[in-house]
Amino acid sequence: MAENLRMSLQDEGKLEILCPCCETRLVLDAATGEILSEERPKKAPEKTFDQALSEVKGAREKADKDFTRVMERTRHEKDILAKKFEEAMKKAEKNKDEPPPPRPFEFD
Repeated sequence: MAENLRMSLQDEGKLEILCPCCETRLVLDAATGEILSEERPKKAPEKTFDQALSEVKGAREKADKDFTRVMERTRHEKDILAKKFEEAMKKAEKNKDEPPPPRPFEFD
């Protein structure tokens, strides 16, 4: 955890540390280890109930759109796979006379 902290010498005998989690800036006395000052970042203003409700509704609409998109893709997936299989069979019939490619495990 100590490697995640950013420290710098501020003045003689003082260390400045920035916490990576909460971004609190601490100034410590190097000799004693005591905290001389502390600055916490300002918090964002609290949301109102209506703002939180609109965010939840927006997230729900996004989830519904994503679900619909995935369902459409899944509906057509069977047809796409069938077409790919037909193309692979045609290619195999066309290359029927060619010898199969060498297998990497048969080089011993």
